[in-house]
Amino acid sequence: METRAAKKRRLLMEQENKHNEKIKDRLSDLPDDVLHHTLSFLPIKSAARTSTLSKRWRKLWDSCPILDFSKACRLTGLRFGKKPATVGEVYDRHSKVVNGISKVLSGRHENSKIEVFEYAGYMNPSWLLDWVPCLVKHRVEKLVLDVWLVHSLDLPCSLFECNSLRSLTLEATRSEHCLLIDNPDTRFWLPSSCARATSGLRSLSLTGVDFAGNVLFSDPSSFPSLEKLTVDHCRRISRLKICCADLKCIEVCSMDVKSLDISGMKLEKLTVKLCFNGCGKGSSVKILAPNLQTFCWNDNDFAEKCLIQSFPQLMEGEISSCVLPANVSEVKAQSAANLLSSLSQVGSLCLSYRILEILSKIYLEFDGLPYAFMNLKTLQIYTDLRKADIPGIACIFRSSPAVRNLTITITAGRDIHSPPAGWENQAQSLSSFLCHLKVVNIVVWTNTIHESVINVVRFLLQHGRALQKFVISSWHSKVHDQLATLFPRASTHLEGSWSYTNFLNT
Repeated sequence: METRAAKKRRLLMEQENKHNEKIKDRLSDLPDDVLHHTLSFLPIKSAARTSTLSKRWRKLWDSCPILDFSKACRLTGLRFGKKPATVGEVYDRHSKVVNGISKVLSGRHENSKIEVFEYAGYMNPSWLLDWVPCLVKHRVEKLVLDVWLVHSLDLPCSLFECNSLRSLTLEATRSEHCLLIDNPDTRFWLPSSCARATSGLRSLSLTGVDFAGNVLFSDPSSFPSLEKLTVDHCRRISRLKICCADLKCIEVCSMDVKSLDISGMKLEKLTVKLCFNGCGKGSSVKILAPNLQTFCWNDNDFAEKCLIQSFPQLMEGEISSCVLPANVSEVKAQSAANLLSSLSQVGSLCLSYRILEILSKIYLEFDGLPYAFMNLKTLQIYTDLRKADIPGIACIFRSSPAVRNLTITITAGRDIHSPPAGWENQAQSLSSFLCHLKVVNIVVWTNTIHESVINVVRFLLQHGRALQKFVISSWHSKVHDQLATLFPRASTHLEGSWSYTNFLNT
């Protein structure tokens, strides 16, 4: 006979079981899309373990659309004793994970598609050849391969014939954590036929790809749906021409090219970085993008020929140079002036360091720029405020009569003791600039406040008749009090708007 206490325990256990079963049913009743989305937040190994819970979860794992193996084969810390791992040891470690990936791909449901497939780590060419048929079969949409290669890898044409592929990222690098064979040809090889085959591709990022002289992007009919293109550290192409019809965003980085030709009626953003370094005779840049909105020319040398049409829709521009002004010939100085002239319609402009010295050269030799930045409202300058920078800064001020907001960031400066007369002599020629200037931000990243900084502050305060706000950001707690009281102010609207920021307290 069941006692009252035993009956009470039994009833409590039954009630708890019903509650747990109810929770289980609620989770199981969720749609596949919701549960797949939940699995995508888990590390790939944790997501795979859910397949052991039940047949329902096994089916969910076998049809999971997000397969991110980018963290499953990390080489970081892969060492044996004090020595880095050899190629054979890396292969053994990775082959276990790769075998698991192959089983996941081969065990998928027939009608399940793969939205994202990512892999990062050592890559043996045979592994990719095994995966591609499965990826194509399951209609992969986004493929990311960030791999360390020992031998060059020929990409199969069938990958580029996959109509479902929308985004492709190929990055071939060499790991410092293993003793890879010293072979300079460890790169992706891209077949020339891929430009016509990938009709649905919208985003393409290539790093460490060997073009082998193939002209992939020069035909307007190539990559007909491509909207975003990144080309980084690719080689064996000295003349890069890009004119795919639908491109909206292009980024060209660390390319040893002699000629760059870019055109696109739909192009909205263009970045060229670390190119043309040490370029010789015959180098050229040609850009045609009437609808460009953002243009960045970062740490490049200047080609001898610069044929760039004006960007009437340009909103943001950024120009910096890696070349020493002493090495800038008259031809390259004119090329730099042509490059800047293409930005004459820009609304916001950032200029950095050596480009200011080149502007000084233009200012002194050509009496400034032959055009004005009539639409420029926001100007940002990075400078050491060296003596050689001052004419360049004055040059851009004189050509920017409509600027409302000015930011000058001063770094690693030296006390040049530039005379106040150096700025005062510019007051009349800069009157239009000074009449419209409303907000000034001076950011000082130096250990001491140099005389050159004081001279700039004095000049802007004494002649900025429309100033409404003047901000100084510095390491120094007493800078505000000193500069706020030392100089008279031309603007009557500046009272109560002067502020100070100490980096140590922010």
